[in-house]
Amino acid sequence: MIRFLLLLALLSNFCSAQGVFKLSGEVQNPTERKVLITLYRDWVGDEEEYEIKLNDKNQFSFSTSLNHVAYIDFYYADQGFHYWIIEPEDDISMKFTPKNFWPSLKFTGMGSDKLNYYVKQREKFEEKRDFEKEADALSKAPQEQYFDFLDNEQQAQIEFLEKTPFLSDNFIQSRKADIIGTIQNYKVNFLSGSKYGSWTEEKVKSSLKIEELPDSVQAHSLEYGNMFQNLMDLFVAKSAVRKRKDLTELEEINLIKSSYSRAYFSFQLIERVTAFKLKNMIEAENITPKIQSMVDDFLATATSRDYKNYLSKKVSFSKTLAKGSPAKPFKLKDIDGKEVSLKDFLGKTVYLDFWASWCGPCIYDMKFMETVKAKFQDEVVFIQISLDNDAEWREAIKMYDVKGINLRADENSTITKNYGVTGIPAYYLIDKKGNFAVSQVSDPSNDEGQELIRQIEEVLQRK
Repeated sequence: MIRFLLLLALLSNFCSAQGVFKLSGEVQNPTERKVLITLYRDWVGDEEEYEIKLNDKNQFSFSTSLNHVAYIDFYYADQGFHYWIIEPEDDISMKFTPKNFWPSLKFTGMGSDKLNYYVKQREKFEEKRDFEKEADALSKAPQEQYFDFLDNEQQAQIEFLEKTPFLSDNFIQSRKADIIGTIQNYKVNFLSGSKYGSWTEEKVKSSLKIEELPDSVQAHSLEYGNMFQNLMDLFVAKSAVRKRKDLTELEEINLIKSSYSRAYFSFQLIERVTAFKLKNMIEAENITPKIQSMVDDFLATATSRDYKNYLSKKVSFSKTLAKGSPAKPFKLKDIDGKEVSLKDFLGKTVYLDFWASWCGPCIYDMKFMETVKAKFQDEVVFIQISLDNDAEWREAIKMYDVKGINLRADENSTITKNYGVTGIPAYYLIDKKGNFAVSQVSDPSNDEGQELIRQIEEVLQRK
């Protein structure tokens, strides 16, 4: 949940009309009192999650300002839709019955034609016939037969889109990019097999059926961007085989930049993917001199103000988590209801573990922590902070016999924001002075806990 990019525009105003997006609705015969909405403004910045309560008439209302096309998830209980395109100035109303969600789902108002299109598109290509199932079945066929099937499917979906009345040009172009990205991505995955390792990058590109799309449309499209990222991963792998060594992060970014081709991929798309890659580097490693240099290079040449601002803030925040920076204070209650504060352990080394019962890697790492905890039980304070709800937390502590100090926090609480917890497990090592002791804590499973033991020993030896 605590959850994944953009230069010159062929059409400078395309997808850039600022306005207010509105979505309201009525739930008939409700089974719950809330709806969940996730908004994706772009593919570098963080998604925005909203929980909206129904009023006494079983109605809800949501609005936000948009600078260009965006994407939205909507969920009520276990029903909803995922990654649908919305636009500034949309003013859409919806009605549905939870027990009969799709047949009862109706949209009205300005911009509703696009959402009604999605309903019909789903019925035609997912219910009456399952394209994904057909594609999976044909993936074992000869390459030419498989690619012909995919290209014909792409044409059919685009024709259905273009024949749907009352859709805006912005939406048609954006949705077309999603269709192309989705279907051509099947080809990219197919060509990732060792059988096609001898294909050159140009031959791979030429096998893709890509229409020329406006620069900003490429950059804002979810699926077009996903296809390009997967293609770059394929090219990175090919380059690594040729060089007989893994590419450095800088070499990967330079490869992405070199893939600009007006017939295939725009500057804006390359900027998006580069920014996204830098974001992931910062989240995985915090800020290092090497990453700082690449970010500085990006900031000096990028044209997207949103990406520049986001990465600048990301770097600034990462520095607050860097080795030697003071750890943010917190107060949480333990399993007995006693309040525990970080300052209670000043003068001691503290190990923080953010986890949850539904996180497989968290549980896997825990078995290696038993050895670590036993070795340092008198020298290190081990604190586990669960992101489960209260009942799941208490049950998981008993089930997995989690020793140490057990605390709980909500996923979007102040502590997860202050510690930059964007995914779990997340580990932090705090020295006796209350500062972060290392930039990156070793996973407990690395070398069966021995690497973490060496890391803690080094911290304990510091004066």
